[in-house]
Amino acid sequence: MGLWIFLIILIYSFLKTTGEYETATRLSLIIMPLYSAIMMILGIDQNFTPLTMLVTLLLILVGIAIGLFQTRNVKVKISNEKDKLGLPKVKIKRGWYYLLGWIIIFIIGILVELFYGAEMDKTELSEKLIIEILRDISSIVMFTNKSSWFIWVLNVSSSWTYDTYLFLEYPKLRQYVVLHQRN
Repeated sequence: MGLWIFLIILIYSFLKTTGEYETATRLSLIIMPLYSAIMMILGIDQNFTPLTMLVTLLLILVGIAIGLFQTRNVKVKISNEKDKLGLPKVKIKRGWYYLLGWIIIFIIGILVELFYGAEMDKTELSEKLIIEILRDISSIVMFTNKSSWFIWVLNVSSSWTYDTYLFLEYPKLRQYVVLHQRN
């Protein structure tokens, strides 16, 4: 029962943050996708087979499509708030398309895991959902949690597509992240 209550609280928190503006950070837009790419390469290297490469290619294409889908109705604004460097904060509101893309990635990850022979019950599925939500809302979980190579592939392809679109579409966001890199 405690697991389900925790899951409900996490889902509520995740849904709430998806509809709110969050301050853009170098951690979320640069470091985490780069870390995901490294983990993807290491994970694929350990599971290298022709089937793995084919699945990886398909997942990359699917991830790119999901990343583009997630950019629909994303909103970026320059806040009146200043950061510790005195720059106006740039905020991102991910929106419902981001959430729907996230759900699709989660489902695809479960399906790939089942394809590779995993068996799971409701409790395991709930635990996986908890971990994935925590990975999205907490960088600590992102960096400390071990994931399967195919989750990293989906994460890399969708997040890099999403972030690249944002940087191209919103030069102020790109400038904000670059200025923070220099200091």
